[in-house]
Amino acid sequence: MKIQPGRLLQKFQEPEVELAVIDRRIAWVLGHPGTSPWLKAALEAALRNDPVEIANDVEMLRHLLLPRSTAHAIILAAGPLCN
Repeated sequence: MKIQPGRLLQKFQEPEVELAVIDRRIAWVLGHPGTSPWLKAALEAALRNDPVEIANDVEMLRHLLLPRSTAHAIILAAGPLCN
């Protein structure tokens, strides 16, 4: 996924304000006791890395893990298979 600055500016008129809002949301998720260790580690690592690389990695994770999780959910919902 390529980030196009012009398109981002159309969506976010005040990027500094938007960034502050997002950072507060991330801090809330990091501080929430129900957040999984995996998600906390991913968010903490993301905050230390290049935002464009992170956006690309998130897109790749979405393409790989969402279908995998969906397939697992379907298998679990089907219950034990009868032979």
